Amino acid sequence: MEFLVVIAVFAYIFYLKNYADLRSKSEKEEAGLKEGIALYTSGHTEAAFAYFEAQINASPKSSVAYLYRGLCYKAMGNRAAAARDYQAGLSFDDQVYQLHLESGKLLLEQNEIHQALTSLNSAIRFASERDPEPYRQRARAHALLDNQEAAAKDFDHAAALAATLSKMPPTGPGKTPLLDRRLLINLIMVTGTSAILVVVVKNAESIHLPYLVAVLSAISIGFAEPHRGWLLAIFQCMLLLAGYFLFTKLPESGSKQELENFCLYGSMILTLAASFLGAFLKRALNMN
Repeated sequence: MEFLVVIAVFAYIFYLKNYADLRSKSEKEEAGLKEGIALYTSGHTEAAFAYFEAQINASPKSSVAYLYRGLCYKAMGNRAAAARDYQAGLSFDDQVYQLHLESGKLLLEQNEIHQALTSLNSAIRFASERDPEPYRQRARAHALLDNQEAAAKDFDHAAALAATLSKMPPTGPGKTPLLDRRLLINLIMVTGTSAILVVVVKNAESIHLPYLVAVLSAISIGFAEPHRGWLLAIFQCMLLLAGYFLFTKLPESGSKQELENFCLYGSMILTLAASFLGAFLKRALNMN
């Protein structure tokens, strides 16, 4: 049984590493390209272009790399190459709203208004109310088509959306919302590992296996949630107490009771400590 428990814990870690990340493909790409994005946004266009050129050579299906190389091309005055990069990026991931937005802006500059509207409609659909710029650009397109009512509606919506977004707390590294779908999924997984740990505590012949399982599960908690792992660790400790005292029978033997107490409370302490270790490891990996 001990072997099966260890296998289950490692399977959980494998799940966290490969399947618990609920970010979209483009969000993962953007996180991996933050160095080049910082170069572009700070005005170092040539350095950013070289960076994204290298990234595309290494990962030729990166839609975000094509987006930013296209932006670099546009900044350097090569609009035709920018348009090709936007289309290349869309061919790999057509849900990146910035690609639709930038394509629409180029089409507006070329006075291809109807084609621009098609791109801007897609940008609005995939932006999901995260950015007012697609509405501003579609308003421009409607104005060029002399559809003043639609233009005014889009301008008003863009202003209202910008005001709403300005009042929202920032998100990003270190600013993850406290509760989201990913955290809820990890809470369910922590419930499972807590149940396993209670079983291990009840069946352990020494403190070694419960402590090992507690450390491994807690490190995986910190690795999965480097900023909110403390919340999952506290939740696991509560589940351990509840599971042990509400769903198991206390042993009659005093020595067995003492062993289980050492396993239970020691596992709780290790859960809190090792979750911080897992978070540290994840941050260290992200810095490389």
